[in-house]
Amino acid sequence: MRTPGLIFVLFAHISVWVGACFAEDVPPPSSDAHHYIEIPPGGMPSFLKWRSVRVPLVSHHRGGPAPGFPENALETMQNALLYGPGMMEVDVATLGDGTLVLMHDDTLDRTTTGAGALSSMTWDQVKTLYLRDESGKSTNFRIPRLVDALRWAVGRAILTLDIKRGTDFERVARLIAETGAGDYVIAISYSLEQAQSFAETAPDLALSVTIRSLAELDAVKNSNLPQDRLIAWTGTRVQPQSLYDDIHAEGWKVILGTLGSPSTSLDAEFARMGVPGRYLELFQYGADVIATDRFWAAQSEIYNPNLFFFIRQRIYE
Repeated sequence: MRTPGLIFVLFAHISVWVGACFAEDVPPPSSDAHHYIEIPPGGMPSFLKWRSVRVPLVSHHRGGPAPGFPENALETMQNALLYGPGMMEVDVATLGDGTLVLMHDDTLDRTTTGAGALSSMTWDQVKTLYLRDESGKSTNFRIPRLVDALRWAVGRAILTLDIKRGTDFERVARLIAETGAGDYVIAISYSLEQAQSFAETAPDLALSVTIRSLAELDAVKNSNLPQDRLIAWTGTRVQPQSLYDDIHAEGWKVILGTLGSPSTSLDAEFARMGVPGRYLELFQYGADVIATDRFWAAQSEIYNPNLFFFIRQRIYE
């Protein structure tokens, strides 16, 4: 006799949208609904498990920046959820006083109204700075601490954490545990060795592992990593469909990156071509999550508004 497993609810939360005037390439959302993902306690393994009937998702690179919405900002992630549900890839860096913040660069110069190396700054020095958007325009948004991002994510979206060099993963893991955000976090690893180190520190945390070949797939399969808490990053180029099939056979979802260089990435290619349906083709080919700099374009193709307003999927194990 089958017993019901975990229930996942993806729902629309209605709120008032007050947005900036978007550039032509970033249209305003079609509604004022924020699309949230809710995972029940302990539900991350079942959420990650690949199934043939699946819901496509977008991973928002650096939180989904757009005109007026800077990278790695809470307000930016909230804005991105007006276009559809998904994951939020954000960067975790450390200030000189040990405070964990969301920041991609080693310095404040490009993305904030301040200047100088993060390693020489304290939270008191940076908390009053404003973030700049991709065009360099100053916004009214502040640098978020990791603890604020973790609290924001619960009941809203999955955070995939790109932990920058020099940041202590043990401190990150403790903060995840203290905020109760473990069901909403995936740690990005760049090598099998790093993934194994992360797993030793936080055995219950989900991991993104690199699998771009059969050799890398075999290495992960034969490792001591928690096999029920993995998602496969397959790079920024389309791999043979057979590799995606083999990854799916292990019960793992596939992340395909269309992000990258403005001149050579798949995002750039799709933008130049102007042919609709390319992101949907990637999903149909085998990608379960599309990591992109053009979240609005990807969401417009893969997002089914009817599905997310009522889906309540009961999983039987």
